[in-house]
Amino acid sequence: MKTLRAVCLVTLCLPFASCKTVGWMRGGPGFSEVAPAVANEMLLDSQQIVVIDVRPQESYRGPEGHIAGSLSTPFDSIEKRLPELIPYQSQTIIVYGETSTDGSLGAQLLVAAGFRNVVHIAGGLKEWSERGYRVVNSQ
Repeated sequence: MKTLRAVCLVTLCLPFASCKTVGWMRGGPGFSEVAPAVANEMLLDSQQIVVIDVRPQESYRGPEGHIAGSLSTPFDSIEKRLPELIPYQSQTIIVYGETSTDGSLGAQLLVAAGFRNVVHIAGGLKEWSERGYRVVNSQ
C-alpha cells in the first residue's frame, strides 16, 4: 500500500514538475529536485529508495548527522565507488549534500553514470534539518 501511495504521488506530481507549490522542481538534465517534505514522504512510502549523502565523511559522521539509512558517498569518491552503486542503478536514488549546490552536482554525476531515477533534495541537509525532519548521527 505504501508503494502504491508513492507511485500515485509521483504520477500525480510529474505533470507539475516545475511547480514549486507541489514540491517538485526541475533539477537539471536527467534528475528532479524535490522539497524536503516530498523527499520525506517518498522515504516513508517506499523501501525501494536508496539515499546517498555526498558530503565529506567527517560531515556524515559529525554533529549535523545524516538522514537515517543514507549511504555515505562523498562527492570526491563517487566515481571510484560506482561499482558499489551499480546494483541500485534502476532504483530511485535520493541525493543530498550540505546545500543544493553539492547535492545537485552529485545528482548530475549519477545521471551521467547511467542512473535513471535520480532525485535531489532541494536545500540539502541544511534545509531538511531546518524543516524539522529527522537526522541521526554516529556520535
